[in-house]
Amino acid sequence: MDLFKMLKKAVSLVVLAGCFTLPLFASSATIVSVEGKVEVLRNGDWKTLSANSNVAEGEIISTGFKSKAVLNYQGSIMQLGPLTRITLEKLMQGNQSDTVQVYVNTGAIKSTVRQTENKRISYTVRNPVAVASVRGTEFTFQSNGIISCNEGAIVTYHGAQYNGATGVPASGTSNAATSADDIAPNSPLGAVVVLPGQNVAFTSTGMSLNPAQNAANNATSVLATVNTPTNEGARTGVVIGSGSSVSNAETNLGVGSISVTAEFEK
Repeated sequence: MDLFKMLKKAVSLVVLAGCFTLPLFASSATIVSVEGKVEVLRNGDWKTLSANSNVAEGEIISTGFKSKAVLNYQGSIMQLGPLTRITLEKLMQGNQSDTVQVYVNTGAIKSTVRQTENKRISYTVRNPVAVASVRGTEFTFQSNGIISCNEGAIVTYHGAQYNGATGVPASGTSNAATSADDIAPNSPLGAVVVLPGQNVAFTSTGMSLNPAQNAANNATSVLATVNTPTNEGARTGVVIGSGSSVSNAETNLGVGSISVTAEFEK
């Protein structure tokens, strides 16, 4: 065998070996704790769950009245509130990435998504009216279409735009400059990035509350009269959040009130 054929064979073996290091395989999540009545629909029967139980891809988890459950999947934590029912649509583990897809039938869940060392995670939560894809994020998803971001960033869009395609997010952390494609590579046109402290809401017809509207609603509390001691008058601008600001703030001398005019960029 000449040198060329030997090299060709070696390259082929390397490529072939690489093909066997990338596949995803179904995995399971672990129940960290339960409070009250928590069950899983498994093989057509509802079975009671307890701490250290495992739940698998395709199974449905339900919490009762005044009941809660906490799940752990590869370091990411999911908290189920009372009267919540979810379907674990996908729990896939691979050498380079993990994939989680959860369908929220009723109730609400709070997820703290953490990627493991040298691996990224594609994490999507959805229902008929809303879809949320995240990267290194803590967020809450309610079955009524309200999504809240506590940390990191979320990409959201209407449930009617969901086509089942998911992608692994780009490496790095999320901030105000992060694009939707970095977090959710297969997100549709018009997907909205939600930042910490922001909420969005969806109905059957589309988005009913966007981040800018949410910031405006939050700023209404600043417009109220607040009694506070001051030493001297002031006129300033105070940044509230992405795309909004409070300007023309005037304080009176001594103990008095603050008058604020809020202005928001379109």
